[in-house]
Amino acid sequence: MGHYRTGILIVLVLAVLTVVEFYIALVTHSVVFLMLIAALKAGLVIWFFMHVKRLWAAEGGH
Repeated sequence: MGHYRTGILIVLVLAVLTVVEFYIALVTHSVVFLMLIAALKAGLVIWFFMHVKRLWAAEGGH
């Protein structure tokens, strides 16, 4: 059940970051902040949903 909880938490974090991106785009139009948030979101997707974190896990670890 822990893996599902982590996945749901990451999806919620991505949703919040998307809302933050939307408001930054509306209010400040700051490309720097938008690119930083986009890079953070891409990193989260790669790390958790593409299972890159397993590359550095110990053998037999979950």
